[in-house]
Amino acid sequence: MDNQTTQTEQQVISPQERQEFDEFKRQKRVAEARLLIGKIELSLTQASCERAALRRALKDAEKLGIGGVCVLPYLVKPAHDYLGAASEVSVAALISPLGGTDTTDIKVRQIKRALRDGADVAEVTVNVPAVKEGSWGYVKREFKKLKSAAKKAQLRINLEAPLLTSQELSRLCALVCDCGITCVRTAGDFFGSGADEEDLKIIKVALKDRAAIKADGADAPGRIATLLELGATVIGSAAAIPVAQAILSAAEK
Repeated sequence: MDNQTTQTEQQVISPQERQEFDEFKRQKRVAEARLLIGKIELSLTQASCERAALRRALKDAEKLGIGGVCVLPYLVKPAHDYLGAASEVSVAALISPLGGTDTTDIKVRQIKRALRDGADVAEVTVNVPAVKEGSWGYVKREFKKLKSAAKKAQLRINLEAPLLTSQELSRLCALVCDCGITCVRTAGDFFGSGADEEDLKIIKVALKDRAAIKADGADAPGRIATLLELGATVIGSAAAIPVAQAILSAAEK
């Protein structure tokens, strides 16, 4: 009887202990939520995006702990100047977004200018017409020049997967790896779905873990979880701010 009483007393949790345990669980959820939010990159690549909107968005992004922002070259310097060199929010410059059809020398100059303006990442769209016509030598030469221009900064290739066949996508990913490029983006938001699940699977297999993947189009926390499970390491989203707010709100409950 005495043993049973002792066991029962040991199992009783005081209100204070319950409160402390609940607070521990809440803090753990919030910490996990912030790690997830840190993998999100805010896409501000709309042609209508101007400096006032950029400033407001970056203020929210820093407050929420969003990992990065992707902008067109015109807004790289304002983004960097607002955030400051010590900010944990990285700045990616989206170069040649409309099918990558700018000539290589133009892309090289844009990379160098974006890095001078404070970009941490140069995100350059592959020349889609060159891929479609099988000009792999041109694509390879361009990749090498882009990588040289980026120097120690991260070079990310925007694959525009919705415009490519599975065979073209696989060969392009292999070429990315052969050129020592360490990150790709599934697609921008100009040509259909930013992150088709089947395309993402093809990309993941073709890269063989030799390059990281940014997947776009996540407009809800559940979608982010799906893309991460499929192999993405960075999630691009025009809805990054409300999505991050939803993730934090759920963690606080």
